[in-house]
Amino acid sequence: MSLSLISLFVSSCATNTGTGVIAGSTVGVGIGGAAGGGRGALIGGAAGIVVGGLIGAALDEQDRRVMERTSPRTVDRMDRGEPLTINDVIKLSQGGVNDDAVVTYMRDSGSNYQLSQAQIRRLQDAGVSQRVINYMIETGR
Repeated sequence: MSLSLISLFVSSCATNTGTGVIAGSTVGVGIGGAAGGGRGALIGGAAGIVVGGLIGAALDEQDRRVMERTSPRTVDRMDRGEPLTINDVIKLSQGGVNDDAVVTYMRDSGSNYQLSQAQIRRLQDAGVSQRVINYMIETGR
């Protein structure tokens, strides 16, 4: 069981669901442990995972709805597992999608970029984080 929780933690930290699971389990273990010792911590942790995951999933769905309204082509491309374009990365960033989620998607979809200096400046001017830009640069090496 603990191995599956660790893999869930590692694979889903980039999403609101993963963050909710982590936060919920941490709070649940703390409260359960204080109230009922070891057994309470186990029960509290399990309840926290469920509640935190549900709250996080709702936030992931909310992000998706925002992106469907603002950039349906980006969502379509992501649904098909296609690499992101520079415009997609800008749209995701401006839509408030967190850096971890963007980098994870680029990695998982095999996105590779040969960025020119003008494209790097465009990404910076559009507000894309330096972390995402650095990842994009690294894919081209």
